[in-house]
Amino acid sequence: MTRRGPGTGLALSLMLFMAVHAMFMSVIPIVTDDLQKGFSFSASQIGLLTSLYMVAFALGSIPMGILGSRWGGKVLLAGVAVMALGAVLFAFSSSYPWFIAARFVQGIGASATLPVVNMLVSQTFAPTERAKALGVFGAGLGVGVIAGLFGLPGLAAHGGYRAVFLAVAGVALVVGIVNLAQKALRRHPPGRPESFSVVIRRSAGMVRNRRLLLLIVVNIGASGIIVGLVAWTPAFLHDMRGASLAVAAYVSAGIGAAQLIGNPLGARLMLHWGKGAMYVVSLAAMAVSAAVIPLVPGLGAGLVFILVAGFFSMAVFPAILAGAADTAHHPDDIGPATGLLNLTNLVGTLLAPWLFGVLLDTFGAGPEESGFRSGYLLLALFALVGVVGGVALTAAWRRAAAAEPAA
Repeated sequence: MTRRGPGTGLALSLMLFMAVHAMFMSVIPIVTDDLQKGFSFSASQIGLLTSLYMVAFALGSIPMGILGSRWGGKVLLAGVAVMALGAVLFAFSSSYPWFIAARFVQGIGASATLPVVNMLVSQTFAPTERAKALGVFGAGLGVGVIAGLFGLPGLAAHGGYRAVFLAVAGVALVVGIVNLAQKALRRHPPGRPESFSVVIRRSAGMVRNRRLLLLIVVNIGASGIIVGLVAWTPAFLHDMRGASLAVAAYVSAGIGAAQLIGNPLGARLMLHWGKGAMYVVSLAAMAVSAAVIPLVPGLGAGLVFILVAGFFSMAVFPAILAGAADTAHHPDDIGPATGLLNLTNLVGTLLAPWLFGVLLDTFGAGPEESGFRSGYLLLALFALVGVVGGVALTAAWRRAAAAEPAA
């Protein structure tokens, strides 16, 4: 698609789906107090409500990518409807097993977001427009985090968790209904659809795609550092820098704002630098920022490096999604390839914050102890592993480009 108007409109529509996912992902901290007072849930039970959403979000990605290769944007519309259903189920639940089930349903619905959107962008936008579209789409993460952190706490104070989850269900339904007007979401993918057995066999073969595996290493490095940063930085600011809990919460919103700026700017930089340079520069900047955060004195300097890490964590996002499309051997593989990328995200999103906590338990979290320094060095190590993957992937792309004329 080369015309500016329809292309921009579709990119903004896709951004709304990412914003809905971001709201669902970040909603549990907003209702934690209500759930703990009403049901006496422990901190680990509350944490599991977020973790299960992310697990379902990852597990459903490959199946949703396969379905998307057959039915296109309809899968995205169905996914947001499933998210709304899961939110309504959560709102009317009153026991922990039902809360768990509801969060799992929400994550399954959200799992359509990345693989189907990446496939739609590749099929609908001209190559020169894809980076901008991915940048606009990724900005939805910052939009959703900011909207959730600033808009939902007041609702939680007056109506509790039920009002909050009914509200996000309403937002999901509105996004789905509004986007019924987008023809790109309603039509079938171009070409004759292949059988599910063919798509599944080819999807299984993606584990032998070396360039996709290297991109997975890049993605694990990026996801590990940003999830660990969000999970433990509020505690670091409170315990080590004397910040109030309110200031720590606003810092989380600041990370969302940095991500909001990072997505479109990162897409623009990708056009000038290339995807490989974005991987290496972004992850190197995140590694340095994470290592420096616990070393600089005072609150202000630490905030600067926290925001720098948040900025680059999403500046690299359009390049990662574009890389998934480039490493796919067939157009129908773009959705499943993105799904595999998201599934392996679990390595970073689950391992990094857990190991950070283990280091705090081992070395202590006090001002004179080294737990936080060790934890941030761990996050820097995740980013450095991503840098190595980015260098190797860039070299593989260059070798392939050099071999094309000879072939």
